[in-house]
Amino acid sequence: MKFKNIFRYLTIATLAVLIGCSEDKIEDGATGTLTGLVVSSGDNEPLANVKISTQPITSTVFTSEAGLFVIESVPVGDYAVQAELDGFVVDFEAAVIQTNRESNVIFELNKEVVANSSPFTPVPIAPANNATDLPLSLDFVWSGGDPDEDDNVTYTISLQNDQNDEVLEFQTVTDTTLTVNSGLINSAQYFWQISADDGVNPPVLSAISSFETSAIPQADFLFVRKIGDNNVIFGSDLEGNLIQLTSEANNSWRPRKNSAIGKIAYLQSVGAQTHLFLMNEDGSDKRRLTFPVPVSGFDLNEIDFAWEPNGASILYPTLSGVRRVSSSATTGVTTSFYEPAAGMLVTEIAWSQFNDVIALKLNDIDGYNVSIITVDIDGNLLDTIFDGEPGAAGGLDLNINGSKVLYWYDISGLELPSYLPQDARVFIYDIPTATATQIDNFVTIGRNNFDPKFGPNENNVYYTDKARAATAIPNIFVHDLGDPMANETLLESNASMIDFEE
Repeated sequence: MKFKNIFRYLTIATLAVLIGCSEDKIEDGATGTLTGLVVSSGDNEPLANVKISTQPITSTVFTSEAGLFVIESVPVGDYAVQAELDGFVVDFEAAVIQTNRESNVIFELNKEVVANSSPFTPVPIAPANNATDLPLSLDFVWSGGDPDEDDNVTYTISLQNDQNDEVLEFQTVTDTTLTVNSGLINSAQYFWQISADDGVNPPVLSAISSFETSAIPQADFLFVRKIGDNNVIFGSDLEGNLIQLTSEANNSWRPRKNSAIGKIAYLQSVGAQTHLFLMNEDGSDKRRLTFPVPVSGFDLNEIDFAWEPNGASILYPTLSGVRRVSSSATTGVTTSFYEPAAGMLVTEIAWSQFNDVIALKLNDIDGYNVSIITVDIDGNLLDTIFDGEPGAAGGLDLNINGSKVLYWYDISGLELPSYLPQDARVFIYDIPTATATQIDNFVTIGRNNFDPKFGPNENNVYYTDKARAATAIPNIFVHDLGDPMANETLLESNASMIDFEE
């Protein structure tokens, strides 16, 4: 402001000298008119109510809404014209008034720059610096503020980790707390910094703080949970520590782990098709396995596939029968393994760890007329486990040596068009004795038991319990085969499609 005042006085002094040195003879009483326009610099918007005065002194006027002004009957001569408006820098223009003529000046006023202080330097508070074993959902807290009460400070939180090149950024306005529910990964050291920006001064950066997230939970079992419109795959240890393995943005289901190669296969929607995908046990390195021949069947929620015990390939159902795809395939090329009789579809597959016994569930296009059979490695029939019964059945699993088949059957025998079983119960079929035994648990009329799976030691059976309604919430229970009494223990709520592999 001092520089502007000095400039103003110099301008006036210069104009005064010019006026004083003029040797022109001015006719007494001769006058002219002074007109002008005042706009703001940069956008050229007209400025109203600008005070216009002159030196030597004549009339003082104010600009109109259009930024225009007129001073009439101004004695001829040289003048310094001043434009003044609150919030803008005072400006001067020179004008020469001639007899009976109109002189015009234009002002472009600059806005006054009011002194503005930078925001206070943010100070990280939580998570505490060097904190360890933190969950993937965190509350970030810091101190901040701005000396200028009218300033809104935008805070940007930047996070980097030591595992990859990903940079996460989150913003808040004025608030000095932020909850991050997604984006963080396990077993990583994070470095975070806060930037405070008031929109006037350069951003102010906090010191860098760090923390470590908890180790990846050991996924003792896998399951599926519905979130919004999509199925999402989770892993859990026996203490209930969860790890989300697939994104809520994708519809992913039916996880199947192969411990021999440390991979999880699963189904995922790709447009109108369903394909096999692979990922690591921690959910990383996801890739699509099938391409030209998609997974298909009468009901995609009933579809199940099977790993070759050594992890080299996967058998999966299609409309033409069972196809085989290599787990290392990049082109999705498949070979035929088994073709059912005309009018029948293969919906589910299981493969024993030893003895190469493969169980298949066959059904008609509506899911009924069910047959459960076992075949050898060449697709030759070994045994018929279930056949000729009305109603729905499925949920195949084999014990380690292929001598027992686990499945569910709707004992009501009803065949509803909606394919909603009414009283699904779990059975174990013993191949050497050709006997089927219903598992005795606490299931009540109106509830169903689906997708049974042997536990790793085969002393337990895990299954999904669900009410008859299609929209009912499923839960996973465990049954102890060594207990002669009916029993069940809740393992996971709002969960289905369990896979329990060591």
